[in-house]
This record gives sequence, C-alpha cells and structure tokens, in this order.
Amino acid sequence: MALDDCPELLTIAEAARFLRISRTTAYAEAKRYERTGEGLPVIRVGRSLRAPKAMLQRLVAGELAWAGEK
Repeated sequence: MALDDCPELLTIAEAARFLRISRTTAYAEAKRYERTGEGLPVIRVGRSLRAPKAMLQRLVAGELAWAGEK
C-alpha cells in the first residue's frame, strides 16, 4: 500500500495495513492517542476515528514517536 495513493484521512484498518500492524493493535494505539497524545495519531469525525495521512507520514519518517521512544 503506497501512502501517496491514499486519501487524506484513512480508516484505522487502512492505517494498520500501511503500518503492517494488526487492526486490533491499531485501534488500541488510536484509543491511547486520544487519552494521552501518544500512539497512532487520529482525529474523531463524528463517531468515527480517522488517521490523517500527513501524521502517518511524520510517524514513519521518525518525526513523531510511539510512546516509550525518546
């Protein structure tokens, strides 16, 4: 999955496929991000969670860190 070909907002399942993590892990990290600001960066659109493509690009580039990374 090429991130450049994706829409600006990805579902959690799409973000999980891109990051090559399980859907369950992606949802857990998204919920953690909502609580603490660490994890899979997401925004809430109504009742849905979406992962902004720009934030995923920053995460992969190392500009954002998962929790525990310094």
